[in-house]
Amino acid sequence: MKWLYAPSKEAIYFSLRTILASFLAVAISLWMELDSPRWALMTVWITAQTTSGETIIKAQSRVAGTIVGVIAGIVLPALFPQQPVLFYIGLALWVGACAWLGSLVRSATNYGYVLAGYTAALVGLTATSNPNAVFMMGMARGSYIILGVLCLSVVERFFAVSMNQKSKKTLYNNLDTAVTGSLAIAVDVLKGDKQAASRVQKVFMAVSAFQSSLEFRKVELLHDTDHTVDHVHAALSSVSLVLTRLTHLNVCLQNLPKDEVYQKISLEISTYLEQLTTSLEQKDKFDDQLKILNTLRWECRQIITDYVYYDSIAQSEDREKDQVSLLDHRILYRALSGLLAEIEKLLIQYQAAHNPPKADKFRFKSAPMYNFKVAWGNALRTLIVVLFGCVLWEITAWDQFPTIIGLFCVACGRLSVFENGYMMCVGVYKGAILGCVAAGILNVTLLAQASTIEMLCLSLFIPLFIGGLMNYNLSTKAIGLGYSVFFPYVLIWGNQAKINEIQYLNTSLAMIVGVGMCTFAFYFIFPYSPPKVRQQIRHRLVNSIRSLAKITQLPNPRRWVLSTMEWFVYLMRQFNAAKDAALLQQYNHGAVGVMSIGLNMLQIRKMIDHDVLSDNIKNELRDVMQHIADFGGEKYEKTLIVTKEAIQRLREYEATEENLARRLEIGVAIACLMFIYHALEKNVEFLNLSA
Repeated sequence: MKWLYAPSKEAIYFSLRTILASFLAVAISLWMELDSPRWALMTVWITAQTTSGETIIKAQSRVAGTIVGVIAGIVLPALFPQQPVLFYIGLALWVGACAWLGSLVRSATNYGYVLAGYTAALVGLTATSNPNAVFMMGMARGSYIILGVLCLSVVERFFAVSMNQKSKKTLYNNLDTAVTGSLAIAVDVLKGDKQAASRVQKVFMAVSAFQSSLEFRKVELLHDTDHTVDHVHAALSSVSLVLTRLTHLNVCLQNLPKDEVYQKISLEISTYLEQLTTSLEQKDKFDDQLKILNTLRWECRQIITDYVYYDSIAQSEDREKDQVSLLDHRILYRALSGLLAEIEKLLIQYQAAHNPPKADKFRFKSAPMYNFKVAWGNALRTLIVVLFGCVLWEITAWDQFPTIIGLFCVACGRLSVFENGYMMCVGVYKGAILGCVAAGILNVTLLAQASTIEMLCLSLFIPLFIGGLMNYNLSTKAIGLGYSVFFPYVLIWGNQAKINEIQYLNTSLAMIVGVGMCTFAFYFIFPYSPPKVRQQIRHRLVNSIRSLAKITQLPNPRRWVLSTMEWFVYLMRQFNAAKDAALLQQYNHGAVGVMSIGLNMLQIRKMIDHDVLSDNIKNELRDVMQHIADFGGEKYEKTLIVTKEAIQRLREYEATEENLARRLEIGVAIACLMFIYHALEKNVEFLNLSA
């Protein structure tokens, strides 16, 4: 209960500014003598978000969704006059389609889709008793919503003092955390910490959460004319690649010999990375740091060149054992050089984010994350219950059923935009009941005596303030969502009305039944099952690397890793860290293994497409790719054997190859196959879907 008796200043600020917007909407709606001003109050609380960027984007999408929903609500009854069955089917299909789009599009604009669905339901169903008034009902509903959005937007803009500077500060702080976190893991890996690579999960989670907020930061930066957010996005993709390269380096350190030269260069690099971290934390200019990094990369390349020279001597003297050892050293230093190259790209984007170039035209676009199973589940769930509600309405002829179905659509729409509505539906239902009780107490006490706008606002202040605190607190967010949305709906107030017990009881019952139907739908129609969801994401990740062996147009490695990382983080959120510790670790390693395999497959596919390697070596690589495309069950063991044999044969080819460029390319192919083999061998339980 600390959120209530000792709230943070941010929670208090959020509650107060939302209450101010609410009272502004209430005052204007009463002044305009609107017949249902509670909808303006509801709109403010539905739209309000904890950050200005989220609120502004949601307000824009809400206006667009309202306009589309009002048009649909007017058109649907007009299409099916005196044909209730066709109207019900059309309405259910419309609401289901909007829920499908809102669930599929994971961005702040997705709320506009579900709003278009339930606005059409509210307008169309309300007008069934008087179809001739459907246009006026649509205009009234749109007026309330647009009024609430405008009031909230005005208050947000008014209180967003120096929003640009504050947003940039938050943006840079989060970027610094992600960058320094990845560099700290790199230092630990270089120092020999065998468990360091397993800690990438936390950094991946932080990067994904930060990445999802960039859409809002871009709005707060006044549309980001210098493309700071694009550079931050690119830097985050480099962070993901740095972490993946670290897993490659860790494989080399665990399986390949290390000489004194490595001990020296690794100490230099780890010391440099520690100094770089300090420099970033102190906001120092790091042009000199980039020069040092280039020097270290040059040293690694020089060491590789030296080993190529030693290798040629060993080849001329027919010292096969020395050749194998020298090749292993080259692979190790190539992994180290690859890590430094990725850190350099990271620093370049980091510098561009802090100091954007003039006339910058840089763009970074990532592939959207679509979860069709969740989208279809939400769509079918909504469609089934809307049709069921319409059937009950026909059977019972209860005049509150249009309200019940409309509120069900509101609750389902709100829950569909969340990643896991199942986990929130009970909390929303509890919040709705709590709001109903609080509104009932107000209706028969303070609101019954309120004869002025001042008294009305004073009566609503404490309940709304508590709702704002619940909304801001993560552990009570679901309850706060239900409370703040449905509490205004059962309030009895207006220019000509103070108290109406019958209206309150009917409205409350309709609300409890409507939100209860939503809770029932999420629990029993296509119910959420963490093990099932984990298996679905696991299948998706494994199939993503299978497809890399077949597709003709290869994706950009950075965007592929960033997209895979989002699914990785989504997967990690399906676990209870306390109860599923062992399984969590297994899936963690497996998902990181998927990223490692995918990156190396992309590298191999590029080598196959180029003309450096001979046809017999390309055929070896194609054979491995084909087996990865089909691995599973008994074929999984065969894939491991084929990959291991390919590594051995490529080592033989490399030992006898006289063309230096081709020999170096074979060494790269061997390294890629080594990383793939290691990931396949260590993550059998995750990658073998038939196991």
